[in-house]
Amino acid sequence: MVRQVDRSSETAGIDELVTQLRRLRARSGLTLAALGERTNYSKSSWGRYLSGRTLPPYQAILVFCQAVGADHERVLPLWETAHRECTQRTNRWSDRSGESFGADVVTGDGEVPVSTPRRSPTVSIRTADRDVPFAVVLGSVLLTLGAGYLLGAWVTRSRG
Repeated sequence: MVRQVDRSSETAGIDELVTQLRRLRARSGLTLAALGERTNYSKSSWGRYLSGRTLPPYQAILVFCQAVGADHERVLPLWETAHRECTQRTNRWSDRSGESFGADVVTGDGEVPVSTPRRSPTVSIRTADRDVPFAVVLGSVLLTLGAGYLLGAWVTRSRG
């Protein structure tokens, strides 16, 4: 229960921004597709922004307000509060993990993930029931090739 209280206090600004963006979009009558056409941000991006999964970039808020006919000066302070929350949470997570992952925190178009940041991905190969790290697969292949080479050399020597 304590964790839920902590989580809601951490995301109050994000939740308020998302609620306001949803209200403004509903009032305008625009669908996500229409919003995407008017703002040059994709329908799926607006889906992430309006669901609270990703904090929209500053520029997206400006064009959103223009598209729905809202005053951006009333929405931008909400975005700034939400952005501050995301940054603080990211910094706390980074301090705890001891890792720096700045490239994972902000995407190419300035989006900041709202959920807890993930560690940088590792390359792996998916088998039927699990992921196998690429280094393990590569090592196995090299070991097999080396064994085949040695076996071939041994067979050639024993015949000759």
